[in-house]
Amino acid sequence: MIKKLRLKFTFICSLGMGIILISICVFYFSLSETQLKNQGETIVKNNLNSIVYKIQDNKIIDNAWLSQLEAGNKIIVHIEDGKYPLSFRGSYKTITSRDILIADVQEKALSEYGFNTRIKPESIINVSSIFFEITGQHKELYKAALAVVPMDSGWQSVIVLRDLKQDYDAMAHTRLVFFIAILFLTVIMFYFSWWFSGKAIQPIEKSHRQQMEFVASASHELRSPVTVMGLSIASLEKSRNEEDTNKFISSLKHECTRMSRLVNDLLTLASSDINAVPLNSEKFDVQTLLLSLYEHYTPLAVSNGLELTISLPDCPIPVLNGDYQRLYQALGAILDNALFYTPFGGNVELEYSLGRKKLTIYVSDTGTGINDENKDKIFDRFFREDSSRSKKEHYGLGLSIAKEIISSHSGKIYVKDREGGGSIFVIELPATN
Repeated sequence: MIKKLRLKFTFICSLGMGIILISICVFYFSLSETQLKNQGETIVKNNLNSIVYKIQDNKIIDNAWLSQLEAGNKIIVHIEDGKYPLSFRGSYKTITSRDILIADVQEKALSEYGFNTRIKPESIINVSSIFFEITGQHKELYKAALAVVPMDSGWQSVIVLRDLKQDYDAMAHTRLVFFIAILFLTVIMFYFSWWFSGKAIQPIEKSHRQQMEFVASASHELRSPVTVMGLSIASLEKSRNEEDTNKFISSLKHECTRMSRLVNDLLTLASSDINAVPLNSEKFDVQTLLLSLYEHYTPLAVSNGLELTISLPDCPIPVLNGDYQRLYQALGAILDNALFYTPFGGNVELEYSLGRKKLTIYVSDTGTGINDENKDKIFDRFFREDSSRSKKEHYGLGLSIAKEIISSHSGKIYVKDREGGGSIFVIELPATN
């Protein structure tokens, strides 16, 4: 499922960036082709104008200058004095014969544009000109420019032809460059999209993995009481002794209590996952909360051979605004955990301090402590340093629930080492005096 989701994200990301990339490339390619065409037309116009200016200035146009003009600009130049062409055979060779091209240009100018270079122009001042394209015998394209220049003694006509093959070759090269660039960038975009989608779905993948681990761990924990209950019921059916019957009934009650506690914890965590943990907001003082916890857990501490102490500082009593029962549940889980993992004869202490708009509660114990690599993991669901799960009194959910409740009150919880051995759980909550 995760792989399919990643492929889908990769496809969507690549498609989106590909559309943008292709749009940019098409825009710049169109701009490049337009510039090439304009450049070709400019060359034809500039050469036509330079010849016209020479004619108007009555300057001598010799064959050497025309040859240099043709070779340098890859054009054909044809000049006629009235009806008679100049004796210039040209230096630039084209696929189609230049005589055929000149004749085709004159014919198209006359038939399609009514532009006749072999009759005297009506205006004796203005130079008339036209521009169009023609096709040679081998389907090659040429840009044609014609001009008629009136003279005192008559007129002269000029034809300039430019082979567009070089422009189309440049366009083809540009297309190839753009195609290779798009192909190269597409490959890069795909790998980037694959990497990016992998990063994007990491939280989803982590959540899915945690969900699977959660279900597997919950199933493991539920299997034990269900198995015991099944065996107890089977034994109860066969029992003929009242003492054995009472023992099996007691076992069933105990396992039902364990299962009920586990199910309630699972429901609390499931509600926190969808931000649906109900909170009844009320104001209460911290000392009342801590004293209630102290009184409730003192008998458990005594039964475990431990000493539970409470330290209340001489300062204004801080007030919390939150769910009293939920915070009682969270701190109770932390105290229960401390009492459970502190060896016989140890000490567990409950105290608090008040800072600027912040209340800090400390639950310290003289137990074996927590390894540095496990200080964050202990708040994970079903995590226990006793990985064998031999201690069935604890499911490894208490600290997870405590963290969720404290986080829902805009607080935070962490653990640090206690000087002399053991651990200190630190709970920070917003509070007022």
